[in-house]
Amino acid sequence: MNRIRNWMIDTAGIMFDDSKNDLRSLPKTVRLNVLVCLSFVWSTVFSIWVFTTMNQLVWGWTGLVVGHIGLIMAVYYTFKQFHGAEKRYYYHFNSYHSVGRSRGGMIGYDGTRVKWDPTDPGGEHE
Repeated sequence: MNRIRNWMIDTAGIMFDDSKNDLRSLPKTVRLNVLVCLSFVWSTVFSIWVFTTMNQLVWGWTGLVVGHIGLIMAVYYTFKQFHGAEKRYYYHFNSYHSVGRSRGGMIGYDGTRVKWDPTDPGGEHE
């Protein structure tokens, strides 16, 4: 499963990561425009190959183009959200991060306040 995940990350990195993409010298908007134009080209090729009547060709091509543009935008947006999350948010799983723990205690069901041991690092699995 990790192999597939790593392959998907590498593939998305080639398309959307600025340091790995062969089109990195172009502005981001131009790169996105190139991807959309390629989706038009391949949608047209597939439509001509598969659809037989003009009505099928028009509706099939339109559906493919809209689907490709939607897929490109969704993948690009999702990749950017996950790729930049670590830089934007200070939230790490390698340390104890509970807000209640940082307050030094908790309030019990009966209203009594329980203070934490200051030497206890916290967490359930110690």
